[in-house]
Amino acid sequence: MTKQLTARMDRKLKAEAESVFSELGLTPTVAVSMFYAQVVKVRGLPFRPSEFPALEEYGATLADADAAEADALAEIAAERKAGRVVRFTGKLPR
Repeated sequence: MTKQLTARMDRKLKAEAESVFSELGLTPTVAVSMFYAQVVKVRGLPFRPSEFPALEEYGATLADADAAEADALAEIAAERKAGRVVRFTGKLPR
C-alpha cells in the first residue's frame, strides 16, 4: 500500500533537484522513497546538515574527498559488474 506525500518547496530548488534525479535515472518518487528508507535505516538524517561539509574538521582536503569519491565509485562499479548491486525500487525489503 502506498500513501501520497505533499510538500511545499521553492520552485527553483524543485527543478534543480529533479534535474539531478533525471541525471541519476531516478524519479522524484523513487528519490524521496530512498531518502525515507535511509532515515528509517539510520534512525536520523542520512547526512549532516550544513552548507558544506567541514573537511578540515576531519583532517581532510578536497583532494582527499575527490579520491574517496573515486574509490567509492570504483567499488560500486565492481559490485555492479559482479551482479551484487540491485536497483532500488522504492520499497524496503521484508
